[in-house]
Amino acid sequence: MLRLSSLNIGWQRWRTHFILTLLTISACFIIHLYTPYADWVYVLTLGCGYLSLSFIVFSLLIGPYKLLHQRRNPVNLDLRRDVGIWAGITGCVHVVCAIAERTRGNIIDLFLRPKTGGAGYDLLLTPGGISNNLGLVATVILVLLLVISNDFSLRRFKGKRWKFLQRFNYLLALLVFIHTVLYQQFSHRERSFILLTIILAVVLLLAQFVGVWLYKTQYAHKHAYPQSQHKH
Repeated sequence: MLRLSSLNIGWQRWRTHFILTLLTISACFIIHLYTPYADWVYVLTLGCGYLSLSFIVFSLLIGPYKLLHQRRNPVNLDLRRDVGIWAGITGCVHVVCAIAERTRGNIIDLFLRPKTGGAGYDLLLTPGGISNNLGLVATVILVLLLVISNDFSLRRFKGKRWKFLQRFNYLLALLVFIHTVLYQQFSHRERSFILLTIILAVVLLLAQFVGVWLYKTQYAHKHAYPQSQHKH
């Protein structure tokens, strides 16, 4: 029975990864149809960037959904972890392709500008520079979360410490949203992408509000119930 159960869980995860793979390929193909004359680097930059944002948001919707329908939010959920893995994969592809598209070997110019005297660098504080620097910080967090998204890390860090590291996902979402909005402003991105970003932000904020409310309600009930039971 144990082997059959483990095999079943394994197939569920394989199915999830297969679906996420199809979603990634389909989204990039849609971007190709949207910009048929763009090269594949641009298609992957745009497609994987918005896919990564969407996957991050979706991974943060799973917890509130569990609280709403099952009244519990376990430390580890395979679906949340697998979606996070694909957020990391598509995010890293986006970063690599963006660097390849926007630079010709001089990556520093994306983040820094030479000082007036010529000695050293300052942070690039243009909208593009701020967007790139926030994207760089988001990439570090994304890679960290990707590295610990496995059973070995879950056992190594135990439940609470692993969950603490996973909560950097909230900071990641904030940085990626700011990065996206800033880039949309100076690149004059089409309205459809701006609308998608707004929808994702609103849905995430509403879901987190519901999740916090449910958590506080359940916490208060759990601590109030023993007291009422003691009085009787």
